[in-house]
Amino acid sequence: MSKVHVVGVQNAGETRAQRSSREKREKELRAARTVVKDAEETGIPKPLLPKTGADRRQNLRSKLLVKIPFHRSTSRILSTAYPFLVPSGEMLRGPYIGEDMLARSPFCFDPWLAYSAGVVRSHSAAIIGVKGSGKSVLAKSWSTGLIRMGRKVAVPHDPNGEWARVAGFVGGKVVGIGRGRGTRINLLDPGLRDLSLTDQEWREDVLQFRRGTLKTIVTQLRGMVPMSPFEHTTIDLVLTDLAHEDSLILPMVYDRLRSAEQRTEDPDVRQAARVLAHTIRLVVEGELQGLFDGESTVNFDAGAPMMVVDTSALKGASAEAKALLRLATSNWIKRSTTGSLRVPRVVIHEEAAVELLNDVAGGGGGGLTEKVSGEKVARHDGTSNWYLLHRIADLDALGDRDSAIHAQALGLLADCDTKVSYAQQEGQLKRSEEELGWNKTMSRIVRRLEKGEGLWQIGPDRVVKVKNILTPGMEQVFKTDQAGGERE
Repeated sequence: MSKVHVVGVQNAGETRAQRSSREKREKELRAARTVVKDAEETGIPKPLLPKTGADRRQNLRSKLLVKIPFHRSTSRILSTAYPFLVPSGEMLRGPYIGEDMLARSPFCFDPWLAYSAGVVRSHSAAIIGVKGSGKSVLAKSWSTGLIRMGRKVAVPHDPNGEWARVAGFVGGKVVGIGRGRGTRINLLDPGLRDLSLTDQEWREDVLQFRRGTLKTIVTQLRGMVPMSPFEHTTIDLVLTDLAHEDSLILPMVYDRLRSAEQRTEDPDVRQAARVLAHTIRLVVEGELQGLFDGESTVNFDAGAPMMVVDTSALKGASAEAKALLRLATSNWIKRSTTGSLRVPRVVIHEEAAVELLNDVAGGGGGGLTEKVSGEKVARHDGTSNWYLLHRIADLDALGDRDSAIHAQALGLLADCDTKVSYAQQEGQLKRSEEELGWNKTMSRIVRRLEKGEGLWQIGPDRVVKVKNILTPGMEQVFKTDQAGGERE
């Protein structure tokens, strides 16, 4: 490239205007020479215009540069102003679950740490998704991760026996319940003693536990028909007579009710004892004989990292049998998470909709009512309930949408401050939008979820898209049942 030389020749006779024009041209030539030189050295020409713009008329040329001030706001506010999800950027603490696909960062979560930090208002969670979407695998991997942090896990109802393999993986304990397994559960067994109580306090605690349990048994066996005042009195009298018994089983209560029918002179109490005896007879000599009519042959191991109750042998059993079994397991868990025995524990409800439906069928909604009331105090007991559902519409089987039972089921879902949505059927998305509070962006994300990907709603304003990541060893344990077939 040829060089450009600028030669200035001053003419003594030129006018002021001519001189000004000549100097302007020389200035432009010098600028061009600079550009050529820079291009030769770097190969990148510099801009010809100054920062203030071209020197032209009506060009708003100024030496003062315009500076736009920064506008600071929160992700919660910006999420309403922009049509996309805005992650908080704050990393939560807990076991590693997978990848935050929105922030491209690791995702960890512990319900207790999140509660302590004020991120959530309850420990419980709802995991929703169709079969094969990955919700069950998430429950297994997430719970085992919490075990490594010192938490305990309980599966009170394992209808398919698929959690037994997981319990073996973490060194837990499995209890098999059902006919042909030779196992019995004493519904009146108070469990391990709370060492924080005195002898007198412990006796009163046991009496109160047995009184409440016995009344629940009677109410569930008769389809939630309310007990009469005389029946309440009769139960109190019988338990007072048997208070000296260290080990109390239902046949002893049955015998005492039959003798009370013969010994009492009060006709109302005699009638109440007769009715109660006939009700409890279903457990002692009726269709439920052999399951709850003796000393417990299995016990809840509160110290085990994972406790699984395998109920696969109860398929086809009556609703009453399943209701009493859930009463036993819930008592186990409740009695092991109070006082000096209290430890943070995850309680996993597999097929939660079916479980709630059995509660309604076996007791007119009493089991559901107990779950709702129990959820209110679960955070004080250190319990994190996880409810696994296929779809929100499964709750419609409990009753009409305007019924009290249906409202209770939705209230149970609302009490879960952590909700994880996996892939769902197209026809169910509208219902999920209504009940889970999705916006259009969240609905679009759920529509595009692949297997193992879930949309997490944490607390009132956190939304995270997470891909669950497993090691090869974890996949082998979590994705197969006892028969080796692939599950969800």
